[in-house]
Amino acid sequence: MADNSNQPREYDAVLGGQSQIPIAAAVLGGIAGVKQRLHSPSIEPRMAAVKDAPKYGEAGLNLAIEALLDPAPEVQRVAYLVLRQRTEPLVGQALKDFVPYKLFDCIRTVKTGTNVAISPGGERTASLHGKIIRICDLETGERLYTVDKYPQAKESFVLCQESEVFVRSRNTPKHRAIDIWQGGELLHTSLGHEAEITTIVISPDSQVIASGSADTTIKIWNLETGKLICTFGSLLTWKAHKAGISSLAFSPIAQTLASSSSDGTIKLWNLRSRECSQTIKGYANCLAFSPDGQTLAAGGWDRNIKLRQLSNPDNPIILAGHFNSINAIAFSPDGATVVSASADGNIKFWNASTGEHIHTLCGHQNSVTCLDFSSDCKTLISGSLDKTVKIWGVN
Repeated sequence: MADNSNQPREYDAVLGGQSQIPIAAAVLGGIAGVKQRLHSPSIEPRMAAVKDAPKYGEAGLNLAIEALLDPAPEVQRVAYLVLRQRTEPLVGQALKDFVPYKLFDCIRTVKTGTNVAISPGGERTASLHGKIIRICDLETGERLYTVDKYPQAKESFVLCQESEVFVRSRNTPKHRAIDIWQGGELLHTSLGHEAEITTIVISPDSQVIASGSADTTIKIWNLETGKLICTFGSLLTWKAHKAGISSLAFSPIAQTLASSSSDGTIKLWNLRSRECSQTIKGYANCLAFSPDGQTLAAGGWDRNIKLRQLSNPDNPIILAGHFNSINAIAFSPDGATVVSASADGNIKFWNASTGEHIHTLCGHQNSVTCLDFSSDCKTLISGSLDKTVKIWGVN
């Protein structure tokens, strides 16, 4: 007998009447019963129908895909979780066009210390606990290694993506230094800044470190050796900043470095020619490049995020909605969504093309200081002054 998705199967009951279908009932009348429940005015039967739909082959998968557009977020969530486990091409295309971030909620909270840093991809965290800095595996909670806090120093941390490299900036009244650690062993200490180091970042290819300082300079260091490569400074470089550096960000292929300063400018530096290639008017205390390197997001104390096409930076898209300054920004891996973290304790998702607000995550009890997407792109990880790291996703 030919396969017919409209015929009852061994796990079906035969549709007999038109009374409302119980929530936990089996599918009635094959795929016709699934369709009937998907049109129920109640959410629960629609959710149950979505779970059963894949039993009916491609026709059922198409019904589950249609459920991604259901007006109820609860039904959309079930459809997304069901489809995320499938490998069929039509499902992959449907999920590519779907924005799951509107369904995100907190799925786990991890207690940490202060000065939280998250590795790119979210595998590891670093945080200060009293006089000890702990570097931990976020998934298992395992303490990978520890580093002693430098006495009476103001410190900040960054982590590499795929190695146990940990980089610390430390500022004391007498010294400003960058320490490079590998698995708990100090490899190099780099000196050179004449005033407080205000920001440090590691290039995406894990080859260099960039540091910005209140001394108005930006220094590029070799991550493997700790040696200084070059300095962008007011006395040495044409078009350099004239005031302290606020933030830095590498482009995805690490050929360009963006910097912001309290002099009211954002600059782009070509790391090959070691020249300033572009100057944009504006203040920012955090920066992020889109995955294609063509858009620069800048968040500031004015509570707004500005998205600038670098080919036309004078007409930014302005994202407004936070109630306090912006501390961190990230783009989704496909570049279609921007996520922002604020001192108001909230995280917001935005459409990168239109500026439309998509969703707000609430849960942190203090300023959110850092965030990043997980390597599989299914979750977002955030760190806060409330001494927690939260993992957000579709639960």
